[in-house]
Amino acid sequence: MQSFSLKKRLLSSVAAALLMVSYAHADEPKTAKKPAEVPSSGEVLAAPKVKTGLAGSFLSSRFARKHQDIGEASKYIMEALQHDPKNQDLIHEGIRLHVLAGNIQDAIVLSHELDALYEKDPLIVIVRMLEQVDRKNYKAAKLTISKAPDGGLFGIIKPVMDAWLYIAQGQVKGEVNLKGAIEKSGFFAPFLTYHVALMNDVLGKEEAAIKSYKKASADIAVTPYRVVEAVSNFYQRRGDFSKAQNVFDMYAKANPDSNLIPEPIDKSKNVAPLVGDVRQGMAEMFFTTASILFGEEASQDTFVYLRAALFLRPNLPPAQLMLASLYEQSGDYQRAIEVYDGIERGNVFFRRGQIRKALNLEAMGKPKAALALLSSIAEDYPQDESALITKGDILREQEKFEEAASAYSAAIERIGTLKNTDWPLLYARGICYERAGEWEQAEIDLLHALKLEPNQPDVLNYLAYSWLTLNKNVNKAREYLETAVEMRPDDAHIIDSMGWAYYLSGDFNKAVEYLEKSAEIIPDDATINDHLGDAYWRVGRQTEAKFQWKRALNFKPENEAAELIKKKLKDGLSPFLKQQQSSNGVKDKHFAAE
Repeated sequence: MQSFSLKKRLLSSVAAALLMVSYAHADEPKTAKKPAEVPSSGEVLAAPKVKTGLAGSFLSSRFARKHQDIGEASKYIMEALQHDPKNQDLIHEGIRLHVLAGNIQDAIVLSHELDALYEKDPLIVIVRMLEQVDRKNYKAAKLTISKAPDGGLFGIIKPVMDAWLYIAQGQVKGEVNLKGAIEKSGFFAPFLTYHVALMNDVLGKEEAAIKSYKKASADIAVTPYRVVEAVSNFYQRRGDFSKAQNVFDMYAKANPDSNLIPEPIDKSKNVAPLVGDVRQGMAEMFFTTASILFGEEASQDTFVYLRAALFLRPNLPPAQLMLASLYEQSGDYQRAIEVYDGIERGNVFFRRGQIRKALNLEAMGKPKAALALLSSIAEDYPQDESALITKGDILREQEKFEEAASAYSAAIERIGTLKNTDWPLLYARGICYERAGEWEQAEIDLLHALKLEPNQPDVLNYLAYSWLTLNKNVNKAREYLETAVEMRPDDAHIIDSMGWAYYLSGDFNKAVEYLEKSAEIIPDDATINDHLGDAYWRVGRQTEAKFQWKRALNFKPENEAAELIKKKLKDGLSPFLKQQQSSNGVKDKHFAAE
């Protein structure tokens, strides 16, 4: 059975792209990413002792927050506060919602309504520190963060905040090293080392800066793109364009699937520092903290740190990209688009953001606008193939297979020599050719994809199943499916294909064994139930066969398949003839009925 669903593309591709930006790694302990000291997104606010008349507003806020409508949640909590203006729990919740909605100034005003018991709360510490940094009252900001706990993630970033505030006060005379904090930080060491590099860069300590930049990017394969960008920026500002370009080239080689590779460096342009002052350094610190949490269940924690970063530096492209992706994941496509459109032109994040905007337009039911935007991006960036690939994906989802194949072909032309990691592109175009009735072209692409990625189970399955439906290379198809099943033993579609291969070879008992397993994994698939019904009929279990065919109809197969199932329910199956293809390419009666 062939399967190539695109339904999860909207969420999965942005996550993959942002992992290139962030410090989030799958093998890091959850406890390090979601410490108790950081406000928890999974936290359910205990119902405060409320006065009569405010319960409706409070519950409305809870409902809106649960459904990710932070703006409405913030509005309702402020209505509740009008009924009980001194309620500390409501005030705290109001501050949180203001921050999540990006209303930092409102959060600052409200924070002064809290009593001293909240001075150690990390959320309140962040809000009050932002107020003081915004006013350039760095001494007061440092005093504020000194009250916060030293444990958890906040404890990790606390020395970084401290150091930036020391620099702001002009109290740092030599080089910054944070040696003690780095030694205690475990796998967060590259994060702290990166900020040491930025601090020394801002201070003009070039030797110390490049030393730390090199440490922070020692393993280029796992180095976040933002660090790579900072190292290249350092070299560009010093006129060493060869080293600057080499940093990007090494990153591209180690991360061939990254969508964040910039155009070749333009030597004629003057480049500003990636982080040029303390305020920008603090913004970068909040962004990199958010990136540690990105991808975990603590999405609201991520919002808090992103909002802090964007308060200090509204035009921070990687933070904007991440913020938009969070809206996207919650289904707020319009707000995601607004954030994507706010990214300044002239950097790789703008291009990536516009491609994501197109996918959001598609999700909103505006495919024409999405395709028009992707065509415009492809024209504006003639060296980049990602917009064309996304265009092909959308067209394929609309079953416009010839147009999709053309988009993929244009992308392949731009790439030139295909790499091993380009096999999905050939796979996708092969599917389009096959669905458009151009089997010879499809077969070429699928075989080429297997050369790039031998034994790739999806490609093996698609090619083998296609051969089976054409009554071609049946033995080879069996071999391919055996390999695919071995590599992915719980994949229902591959198991179905294996069962069907046994069916076509006349081994009906073996076919039943595989098809029953496939139906157990995905019980509501029309094709799997139809195949299982055929196999039951061949082993003499006609009553069960009719039951499976009726089930298949319940799951709304395509019109042609539905008609064939109805015919089988009426007449049963004709005697089985082992699959043979005549010289004129006509399939036998049973196969044609499929």
